[in-house]
Amino acid sequence: MDLRSHLTFGFEQTFTIPDWWTEPGFVSTSDTPLKRQKMKDFADALALELNVSVRESVDIWNHLQYEVGGFFVTMDPGSLEIKTPPCLLADVERVNAPMFVAAERSGMVPWRTWWYGVKGGTEGGCHVNMGGFTPATNPLRAHPELVVRYFAWLHNHPEFHFPFMGPDVGPGGNCQRMDEQEVENALTPLQQLLEQREISPDAPREALKETTLVKEKSSFPSLTKFKAPDYLLEDRAQEAPHTAAELQLVCEWRMKLLESLHDREPAPLERYPRGHWHGHRLSSTHLWERFRKTAIMLGLDVAAYRVFFDRQFPLLQGGVNVPASVEIREGRRPRVITAIQTRPDGTVISKTLDTRHKRLELHVPAGGWVVRYGKDILSPDWHPEGEGHYACLDLLVEGKERVLEFTLDGVPQGRFSPFNMTWE
Repeated sequence: MDLRSHLTFGFEQTFTIPDWWTEPGFVSTSDTPLKRQKMKDFADALALELNVSVRESVDIWNHLQYEVGGFFVTMDPGSLEIKTPPCLLADVERVNAPMFVAAERSGMVPWRTWWYGVKGGTEGGCHVNMGGFTPATNPLRAHPELVVRYFAWLHNHPEFHFPFMGPDVGPGGNCQRMDEQEVENALTPLQQLLEQREISPDAPREALKETTLVKEKSSFPSLTKFKAPDYLLEDRAQEAPHTAAELQLVCEWRMKLLESLHDREPAPLERYPRGHWHGHRLSSTHLWERFRKTAIMLGLDVAAYRVFFDRQFPLLQGGVNVPASVEIREGRRPRVITAIQTRPDGTVISKTLDTRHKRLELHVPAGGWVVRYGKDILSPDWHPEGEGHYACLDLLVEGKERVLEFTLDGVPQGRFSPFNMTWE
């Protein structure tokens, strides 16, 4: 089957207000007066762009929603969520461009701006759903072995996972990897499926039904929707896209990958020790180098994807006295959950995180660096990066008194506050 003529892409794209911190309810509760007003503004702007009418209805949670020419404008605890109509890869940018125009006209943005200048994810989702216009034309339903190969490939290639997700990593996240969950429970039946010549459309979900890949709808990819009648494969928490052109990019790598997997024998599943991807391997440097090599093999325009790495591992340049000789990037912070909010049926709708946990990436020229955190001299685990070095620092930030101080050959080079995330 020609994937480009049959495989469809749909999105659950999220938007929030630019000054989201001024309206606490907007990002913590589904239904608020301001959210209802912004939903109406968004729907009206989208209808104007599409030259269609707006229809009011309710979603599966009995919440207000608006239907606009195949788009659904809904409410989410963290944001507005726009469900898009399915389309082929060739039409992704054209079909979804009006959504971003409507967002701008209604005063919405696909990111949260933080005080230190970083535009992070809305923390509302941004999911990618792949399937077909009908069950009969859905290539994933017709070739479920392709779904299994896709799972296995993504497990072996974290460089196509972490640069597109939200800022937190680890169990309990909204976009987990298989090695962050029930490792043996998930990978053993998956390996067994890979060894089969023919499998039924229901086999992947049935084999993995006792894992979070199905039960908690929290993995990348997720099998929760891969069932009759639609058999949709969902990749969750694609937090990075800011434009329709970037939606096209995240679909392009999926298409190239699936095409390459169609006739290829799957590689053996790698068995990572727990926490393997929580050290320097989770740095932008290591992941980018892996991504660059793999993307070239897939025939992708590598340079076009650099924006996702720079967005997910942002360079911190806020404050004063920013040094030229040392760079700090925000890393993927350890995820420590302190509270969970659920619906009556048990569905998790929000989680409260302990944001005192920070991960910073240090990038310095080679030789002679001393790093202090308050009175403590740190010993970062440096790794080569061109002519310089990089290291990851995991810190528990409990107050603004302690700062990072960088010294080279006894000469102070800069001071950085992990509390304020700015230079001093």
